[in-house]
Amino acid sequence: MEEVPSVIPENEATASAPQQARTRPAAVGSVWHTLVFLAFLLGFALLQYQPRLAAPTSPLPHLVAVYIATIIYEWALVGYVWFFGLRRRRVSILEVVGGKWRRWADFWRDVGIALLFWIVVSTVLAGLSYALHFNGEEAAKFLLPRTPLEMAVFVVLASCAGFCEEIVFRGYLQRQFLAWTGSVVAGVVLQAVVFGAAHLYQGPKAVVVISVYGALFGTLAAMRKSLRPGMIQHVGQDAVSGLAGPLLTKAHYLHTLKF
Repeated sequence: MEEVPSVIPENEATASAPQQARTRPAAVGSVWHTLVFLAFLLGFALLQYQPRLAAPTSPLPHLVAVYIATIIYEWALVGYVWFFGLRRRRVSILEVVGGKWRRWADFWRDVGIALLFWIVVSTVLAGLSYALHFNGEEAAKFLLPRTPLEMAVFVVLASCAGFCEEIVFRGYLQRQFLAWTGSVVAGVVLQAVVFGAAHLYQGPKAVVVISVYGALFGTLAAMRKSLRPGMIQHVGQDAVSGLAGPLLTKAHYLHTLKF
């Protein structure tokens, strides 16, 4: 029997392959680069957690030195991601951040989104913390600033953390996991788990809460296709939490003395 030739045009038969390729973004780093990065993040988190198995209850001495060391650490992570990952794939930091502020309206729109996101985050995390009987302020109390100098350096730290952590987790890792799995949900969840695990020094309950926090950031980044609103909220929440914590503690102490 003579074989019936295909009636599907060649361009239509092959159109599905490029279309499928376009649905999965290209990785922004090699597999080994990401695996080494993950091993370092998780290993460093375990190293911080293992000696004490819990966050200290008293403030750390020499907090300014701790803040400066953390700032260097945050930028070292970004440096590794960029120099050994993004640069080799010819991907710029701005491309990872996404979005553009061509007008002031664009900036204020992202600020508004960040504020609305802040309300959502606060509501979700408050409910989760209540369910887990977790007090975030107590878990991170040893890192809160006390003097004006510590507060000033802490604001710098919060700004660096908000930028660097969004680049590393929602920019680099989320895109890597998306490229590997082809699933936006998997990308968001996997980077959130790593984000939570990187904060193991605050305790196991903090890992759960911060993982959910990271998932919310990842969802926002995926919806907006930009890290900018998340960066604004991240910087704002870190800074306010760090500065308000000591003030609330002092107010509670004075209230106790009065009554």
